[in-house]
Amino acid sequence: MGSSQSFPGLTEDVLEDYTSLTYLTKGEILYLMKKFYSIDPEKVKKDFHHRFNREEILTKFHVLENNPFLDRIFSVFSSKGDGCLSFEDLVDLCSAMSYECPAEVKAAWAFRIFDLDDDGQITAKDISQIVDRLTLGVTDNRDHYIDEASKDKIAKVILDEVNFDKSGGIGQLEFKLVMARIPEFATSFYFKL
Repeated sequence: MGSSQSFPGLTEDVLEDYTSLTYLTKGEILYLMKKFYSIDPEKVKKDFHHRFNREEILTKFHVLENNPFLDRIFSVFSSKGDGCLSFEDLVDLCSAMSYECPAEVKAAWAFRIFDLDDDGQITAKDISQIVDRLTLGVTDNRDHYIDEASKDKIAKVILDEVNFDKSGGIGQLEFKLVMARIPEFATSFYFKL
């Protein structure tokens, strides 16, 4: 009880709530709070719900630094849609990426991250951009290793295999069904705290 009280706002009751509502242990939540608090203790003391921007979060959460979907992660997990994360947003992110999180829950979060234009479907355009991110990174200005025709072919093959209702895009239900068939998915959509 003493350790949770050293962080303003993180009472024993709140800690219990986080533990019961997430896939994280008390120890993991306390570890997250320690790192979150260390970004700027004065700001967190003033407001337990303070929201840190991406650069501030990355100073303590290096596991996110080289992720080609970093912008999407911050967009999807930012509860206010401002690209900043509160402690609760960070808890949600780490819960989704935890080893204990069920594959179906991970798939729902992954779908939102990969739906790059937020239209409720992963379309050929999204797939093409995903290929770019996985092969070059978001900010690389070099010519693409994979040309447009090849990316179009990759998107077509994926959509032909996964788009069961032939709507032109992969919906969340289709995405979850496919991810359930890939045993490696849960362990690849994961990071260690």
